[in-house]
Amino acid sequence: MEIELKPFGVSGLYVKATGRMDLDNAVEFGTKVKETIEDSEGVDELILDFANITFISSFGLKVVLELHKEMASHGSMKLRNVSETILKSFQMVGFDKFLVIE
Repeated sequence: MEIELKPFGVSGLYVKATGRMDLDNAVEFGTKVKETIEDSEGVDELILDFANITFISSFGLKVVLELHKEMASHGSMKLRNVSETILKSFQMVGFDKFLVIE
């Protein structure tokens, strides 16, 4: 999995990942994003670009939920470019009820 992290604006973080978000990759993804948030001076907007995510496992869903909880305490999180297949996974577990999916 390739993970691209870019700051934007005053306190935003844009994350674009490519590949499958399965057990190994989801942990790596979550760790990199969390470390970047912790190392920066107050990220208050997180954008996850899922345009190139081809699969998400339950571990991937867990990581997205953890990032949502992290950001809910001090900012916001949005998912962009979510494919129909990945969107169905979010809908199956009810994440579409509270995640901002654009």
